[in-house]
Amino acid sequence: MKWFLYAISLIWISIGCCFILYTNETKNIIRSLIKTIDHKIISFLPFIFGVLFLFAASASRNPWLIRLIGFMGITKGLFIFINPKGFYDKLSDWYLNSLSDQTHRFYGIFAIILGTAVLSWIL
Repeated sequence: MKWFLYAISLIWISIGCCFILYTNETKNIIRSLIKTIDHKIISFLPFIFGVLFLFAASASRNPWLIRLIGFMGITKGLFIFINPKGFYDKLSDWYLNSLSDQTHRFYGIFAIILGTAVLSWIL
C-alpha cells in the first residue's frame, strides 16, 4: 500500500499548490464539482479513501496518524451520505461562498505540509 501513500501525498501537494497559486480557479473547479455531482456519489470518495488509509497505515512510520486520517475519511463519507437536516448543503454553501481567499490559501499550505509529512513517513 505504499503506492497509495505516494499517490495521495503527491495529490495533496499538487492540490495545495493549486490552492495557493490559483485560488479562484481552484474554487471554481470545486464549486462546479460540488454543484453538479450528487452528494451521495461524492460521499463514496472519502469513504473509500478512508478505508485505503486504514490498509496503508502499516506502510508508514506513524501508523496512528494514517489510521486517524482514515477514520476521519470514513466518518466524513458516512456524514455526507446521511446528510442530517441538510447540513451538508449548508456546509458546502459556507465553504464555497463565505470563506476568504486567505482561508483557501491556508488550506493549501496545510495540504502541502500534510502531503510532505505523509511522503516522508513512508517506509
